[in-house]
Amino acid sequence: MAGKTVGIEIGNDTVKMALVSGGRLIGMAVERMPDNMVSDGRIASPDAMINFLKDMRRAHHIPKCNAALVLPYHSVITNVVSVPPMSDKELSINLPFEFRDYVGQEAGGYHYDYCVMDTVRNLAGQVEKLDIFGAAVKKDLMESYYDMMKKAGFTLKLAIPHEAAWMNLARRASDEGEEVAIVDMGHTATRIYIFSDGKFIMGREIELGGQLLDASIAQQQRVDAHVARSYKENNTGGILSSEDSTDAFNTIAVEIMKVVNFYSNFSNRNSNLKDIYLAGGMASIENLRLAIRRATGLNAHHIFHLVPGGAEDGNTLCCALAAGAGVQ
Repeated sequence: MAGKTVGIEIGNDTVKMALVSGGRLIGMAVERMPDNMVSDGRIASPDAMINFLKDMRRAHHIPKCNAALVLPYHSVITNVVSVPPMSDKELSINLPFEFRDYVGQEAGGYHYDYCVMDTVRNLAGQVEKLDIFGAAVKKDLMESYYDMMKKAGFTLKLAIPHEAAWMNLARRASDEGEEVAIVDMGHTATRIYIFSDGKFIMGREIELGGQLLDASIAQQQRVDAHVARSYKENNTGGILSSEDSTDAFNTIAVEIMKVVNFYSNFSNRNSNLKDIYLAGGMASIENLRLAIRRATGLNAHHIFHLVPGGAEDGNTLCCALAAGAGVQ
């Protein structure tokens, strides 16, 4: 359908779709996948995923339209580099050399792309260097995604890494030059991204997420992980206020604090980071939000403030990353 784009994020546990029109979010869909359908970004059965996406599109009345895919976190290599001033053609030729330490002898098997984050000029106004955000992804992986999206009823027009999707939203931070942290709290991991003036500065992954809380609840209630997850989602018996749940929240919050402190105290001693935006399914838990606010000392906000057309609800928390791809 003309004028509409659907941002799609295929996680380890759920698929999120964010329908965007005119740069604004107009629809969302979140569906949990069967167990073991995806592991560390690897799709076990492309045919099963095609059917899942097709059924999800129909169930939530998502039109056949252009798609912007968020690439799985571990499937794309990203790098922030400074290069001398050069043309787009020269950048395209030189970009593979910036990834040679990561791709080695397989350089020809990757697609490369970039965006210019900043143009640095001298006092005379001449360009001295370009700060670019670059990405590399395997060609065969991209071919499989093009095929999968087409068979599911979408036309894949864009595929971007997490950092780039969040960067699209971070640019909406109100004050020029403002530093913000975005924390994406998922089922298997928590990822922290820091931006300054809308430009990506650094990112870290913590291998702690909803599974940690599920395991804690399972142990408390002597139930399996699936039942424990239901207890978490429904706060059965006030389980999210228990001492063990609080310990799990504090564990995650302290790890987030370590990343923030590293940035503020070591990576950028002139940092004025004050605001942290929370996204992902775990961000809907009030006690976890409070633990993060206490541990970091930052102003904690719902990610909907950065999502054009977003609302302060669980769907926006889950679909914000997909929306970040869709608005591009």
